[in-house]
Amino acid sequence: MVKKTTLFGIGALVAALVASCSFFDFDVQPDPASPPDKEISIGGDTPVSKIDFSDVSGSVSVSIDNLANKSVYLVKYATASATAGQTGSAVANEYSARPSEASPERSAASGVFTAGDGSASVRYDHLAAQIFNRNPPPESGAAASRASAEEARAAYKVYTEDGLTGQFWVEDGSSGSSWIQKSAVLRAESEHAAVWVADENFTQSASASDDNKITQEQAATLASRFDVIYKKETPIFGYEYGGGPGGDGGRDGDLKIQMLVYDIDGDYKRNQTSGVFGYFWAKDFYTQAGAGKLKTNFAEIFYLDAHFADKYPDGAVSTLAHEFQHMINFNEKSVKSGFKRFSETWFDEMLAMLAEDLIDPLVGVAESEFPYNQRIPLFLNGYSDCAPTTWLEGEKALYSYANSYAFGAYLTRNFGGARLVKEIMTNSKVNEESVVDAVNAAAERGGGWDFSEILSRYGEALVFSGNEKPSGVFSFDNTVTGIIDGTEYTCAGFDIWRMDNPYAGKKLSSQYGAVYPSKGPLIIDTGYVIGMPENTFIVQSNAAWRNKTSDLTIRLNKPASSAVAFFIMIK
Repeated sequence: MVKKTTLFGIGALVAALVASCSFFDFDVQPDPASPPDKEISIGGDTPVSKIDFSDVSGSVSVSIDNLANKSVYLVKYATASATAGQTGSAVANEYSARPSEASPERSAASGVFTAGDGSASVRYDHLAAQIFNRNPPPESGAAASRASAEEARAAYKVYTEDGLTGQFWVEDGSSGSSWIQKSAVLRAESEHAAVWVADENFTQSASASDDNKITQEQAATLASRFDVIYKKETPIFGYEYGGGPGGDGGRDGDLKIQMLVYDIDGDYKRNQTSGVFGYFWAKDFYTQAGAGKLKTNFAEIFYLDAHFADKYPDGAVSTLAHEFQHMINFNEKSVKSGFKRFSETWFDEMLAMLAEDLIDPLVGVAESEFPYNQRIPLFLNGYSDCAPTTWLEGEKALYSYANSYAFGAYLTRNFGGARLVKEIMTNSKVNEESVVDAVNAAAERGGGWDFSEILSRYGEALVFSGNEKPSGVFSFDNTVTGIIDGTEYTCAGFDIWRMDNPYAGKKLSSQYGAVYPSKGPLIIDTGYVIGMPENTFIVQSNAAWRNKTSDLTIRLNKPASSAVAFFIMIK
């Protein structure tokens, strides 16, 4: 289960992270006085140049001509892990040693949503569900037995004088070690949704937005907004088990997807500022014999938190788009493969956040809650922490969400938008192989790509945005629109250099007093020599390289690791 920490909005979250945050190690640079092994020249109007160290043993002197008020950046890309001493360096002006510091502890938050009164709340994922979903057991024996619609309904729904009432298994608290049944009444139905509300979380009339209760009208709104999600999401992502044309209703024989609204984890407080907004748990695909120690509700079902559904309706709707992708992904990638393919967490979460990216604008979610506004600000400082394909568990998961979404945003805005996502979901692969096949099938940038080549261009998106973006470079700031089954889907471009940096003004180094920028990504001074995890980037520059109106000559010291590549980028 995800550990939860009460946080007072994004400011408190950032402050807690920055207090212990540094990613740097120091290593002695080669003597800058020794002659370079070769000299090369780059025109100031050449946006991206890869530096070839294959014929040198020490360093390369790079002359950059006619910069015309442009800035120069060194972007390092590591295809395998490298220590600080293996990553090479640039000789910086006024170079001085920077100490290594402790690695940060990071929260497992996956988003921050704002209520109508301006208050913010941090959305967490359900860790046990996430772990189960990425490695579900095979469907065999008793787990594979298919109940009839009547048998499935009878397993957890009974009629009472109040209407259709359900008995649903949920965890007792946050430990996941014991289970209780919640009684809930079917409060709203639509073409694709059946919304159940636990007895203690329902109110007959309008009430405060922080009383942990929703009304009949709110339940109906959830159902109707999910209908829009269903109709917009399925043409791209596919269908849940038993859904779609000719579908038989899946495990419970019901073509409607069930939603249970209750107090997830039993952690409600009137001033609650963090918690699980909702989740999909693939355990409900299995009979009780197949689910083992977990309790199954044997249905295609979501779980939504009553407090957050009440106070943050846009957050609840965005959560439904996100969790619906998880439900679809389980069917399309695992069930249909006979449980021979499994989506790694980074892949499943990337696609779920791309579902928010594509669907939120179509279902009335406020732009401030879109994933590029929610997750990219944290990516601005954490892009060098871990690869987009690495998932940090527990307290270190925050930057995994940000980095995986950013990678998905890069892919969609440079390789085909919604059409690319559809290719990912419909091909017979998962994880890196699925991305590669989809990029080559969409052919937005031609064919013949492998995963390392796709990642190697990702660094450009960290540098180029806005009016300073040359033609042909890769960028987050590309708006891609496409029509699928009559619906127009837009991946909106965004300029990372205009985004507020959530660490603004915080100290980068406790000893040297440098601070994070007020806007845009963290650009690390060339005086730092930094260890790099596999498939990560570092963007470096210094004051002498920025806003140059004349020529510039820089010295680049060869990386000791052949896995580290250098790119000079000019904007």
